[in-house]
Amino acid sequence: MRPWERNAANLAASLAFYGPVERRPGLRLITSRVAFSVFNIALLDSPVDDPFHPAVCELDRRLEAAGEHYGRRNREWSVWVCEHLLGPQTSRRLMRICEAHGLHCIAESPGMETEEFPAPRRALPELEYRLVTAGEMRASFSHLVTACFHIPASVAAVVYEHGDPWTAPVDIWLGYRDGQAVTSAAVIHEAGAVGIYSVATLPAWRGRGYAEAVMRHAVADQRRKGAAGPLVLQSSPSGLELYRKLGFRRVTRYFVFATA
Repeated sequence: MRPWERNAANLAASLAFYGPVERRPGLRLITSRVAFSVFNIALLDSPVDDPFHPAVCELDRRLEAAGEHYGRRNREWSVWVCEHLLGPQTSRRLMRICEAHGLHCIAESPGMETEEFPAPRRALPELEYRLVTAGEMRASFSHLVTACFHIPASVAAVVYEHGDPWTAPVDIWLGYRDGQAVTSAAVIHEAGAVGIYSVATLPAWRGRGYAEAVMRHAVADQRRKGAAGPLVLQSSPSGLELYRKLGFRRVTRYFVFATA
């Protein structure tokens, strides 16, 4: 499996945390219990052929199918587009095609990979680590998501504090300082790689190495369980500097579009 394929497959497995996955030709459609767009996710599942005529293209057909799926369920929705799945003509017209379907670009995220973390460059803070299971820990993680990713608290509570998503094979770790959950990282072993997700630190606690510390702890736990393969993630702009220092290099790029 090529690095970009491994990155995309791990991402798809992680996003299944948010709801059941349905297959359509060339698509995986994840439908959550909330109408909020970033939790109802369409993923391209195979290469998109370039159009024979610029008025019609395969990407149009897939976006139309996704729009019908989420429209019947009264959901706002989003789509992650991996650049490696697009032909050159479709890639050049990507923004225009998506906008025609009511989708607007909300993020551009490099997919990154490294074989392993290098040795720490500095002494990392001591934290108490807890694997999120239920109750208060779910509420603490929900609070981190609200504070760090601009998700409304009412939406985060439905997604993270209750129900079935916690049966997904994702381990979510919290790092505590002075009894407060201040940082988080989620990990999943899939597609021959360990994926790292939901890396967050409360604003008042940033710049102290907490994110690096909780990531290292989460990955070390996966290694103890026998998880092999490189480390993969998709970076936000704020995390890019840290990930580069940790040896991550870009292997692909994603464009994220949403209806609202």
